Amino acid sequence: MKSIGGLDIYNYWDELRGNKPAPRREDIDPAKLKHHLGDLFILTDKGEHSPFFRLAGTRLCDLFGRELRDRPFSELWPAEKAVFPCRVARGILQHRLPVVFDVEAEDNHGAAPLAFEMLLLPLHTDKGTAPRLLGALLAERPRHEFDAPINCLLMKSSRLLHLDIASAEYAASVEAAATPRAGGY
Repeated sequence: MKSIGGLDIYNYWDELRGNKPAPRREDIDPAKLKHHLGDLFILTDKGEHSPFFRLAGTRLCDLFGRELRDRPFSELWPAEKAVFPCRVARGILQHRLPVVFDVEAEDNHGAAPLAFEMLLLPLHTDKGTAPRLLGALLAERPRHEFDAPINCLLMKSSRLLHLDIASAEYAASVEAAATPRAGGY
């Protein structure tokens, strides 16, 4: 993972799951993710080709310039390129394996593509309840509130997260951030 925010979210999810494949939605305490709530979303399976947004954070909705709740995940991607990310998301809902996407987006200004990391983390649901996953869309660089909404996301790569590696990456990132630098920084 590239972002500290992504590592924070993943490690919280991983801590909650313990030795299970995924934590329960009810185990997630929003206060523990308060700095990331605007970037989080929950997808659910409605038995269609695309999962649907059950919840979407305010930064995510602002990023796309519209409310995403009850909208299909496929709307984030160009129609001709939505099949793969939707297939992966549905696979996560069924098989409970965490995945990270590296994605790009363009806004209406047409400047250099904007880089994002998207986490897709499975959640355990009770029998008879539609499967769900916890997601996050994290910008590589901060965007300003007055920036134009983005049109769609473009997949650059996707990979399964190794459940034992992300914690080591997180610990190294936190340690590096806490180490004083020369010159008083």
